[in-house]
Amino acid sequence: MSSLDAIDPAAGFPPVIHNLLSTQTDVLAQAAALVLVRFFNPIADDFLQATGLHEILAGREMEALLPIPGSVNYSNRTTLWEAHGGQRVSGIGPLEDGLMCVFADEEGPHADRRIPDTNLIEYRGDGLVGHQRMTGGNQQLANYQAEKRAIRYWHKPLGGDWEFESWAVIVERRYVWGKDTKKNWRREYAWVLAPVPSPFRDTWPAEVLALLAEDTHQTRDDTLGTEAPVAANPSDARERYQRLCASVESRERQNSGRSTRTVTERYFRSAQARLAVLLRADGRCENPKCAGQPNDVTDKGDPILEVDHVNELARGGRDHPSTMIALCPNCHAIKTRGSTRRALQKELLGVARGLHLQLSTREVLGL
Repeated sequence: MSSLDAIDPAAGFPPVIHNLLSTQTDVLAQAAALVLVRFFNPIADDFLQATGLHEILAGREMEALLPIPGSVNYSNRTTLWEAHGGQRVSGIGPLEDGLMCVFADEEGPHADRRIPDTNLIEYRGDGLVGHQRMTGGNQQLANYQAEKRAIRYWHKPLGGDWEFESWAVIVERRYVWGKDTKKNWRREYAWVLAPVPSPFRDTWPAEVLALLAEDTHQTRDDTLGTEAPVAANPSDARERYQRLCASVESRERQNSGRSTRTVTERYFRSAQARLAVLLRADGRCENPKCAGQPNDVTDKGDPILEVDHVNELARGGRDHPSTMIALCPNCHAIKTRGSTRRALQKELLGVARGLHLQLSTREVLGL
């Protein structure tokens, strides 16, 4: 270090930048933490001591990288851009410091969501219209996945502000059915994100490291053997329903004999079955005694339906459309918590099996 000081005391920085780094310890710490994340991650033993960075950072590596998760909200993307640079619109892209971000807006077109019964996040990929491809933001995420690098996960709830919710790493990606901004079904990427305490790998919990070790960095295509779950006529609906059920049953056979399945495997298998049930329901509650408003829709124009297992999976219920049903929120609440739920569950199981039989048979009289 002394020889470098003799050759170039400013380390190649312009005087203004050198003076800033020399006098503003917080700025210097942020710059040092950024260099560590991008080029020396994981940090080797004694690296901070050998380089003198331990005095600069003083154990504040995570706090030096701004913004800090949960520390500040932004009313819109413009104010976020004014504070941290980067880009103002794209759902995938870096801030001014070069670290990648994904933005999940509950008012937006994509079906980003928390994976039930886990702390994992399903984030839909880049591209608004037509099938998504491995280009642009999707390719950037694939690179981060292969390199096991952390990204920033930003979230905006309905009617709320943007918040840097957590650092996260990509532990899996799938190709699934979804809808574009024109409400047309298309194939799109579902990136599975695992929240982590920081971008430094030595802080990641063992369960996340296990998921990363299992990840093949390949796309699991859940659309193979199926067609978009949209139908122009009853015959078309029957054919598409049968294809989705065949896909569910194929995965059931693949998983037979396995004592355990990963949470994501169970979740995405259920997603295929859920699409089949929504196709079968055709936008209406499947409870024949529904007293609600079965034709109402969300602000996005989607039916207000919740797909549920009539027999709970935890009690041995099958993850298959023949034992699943689409219900409006009111009927779902009665089925789950109502005083008449036992009788209703028994009735709904018969309804689900009957509706499944109608669409799973090769021919239907009158068509």
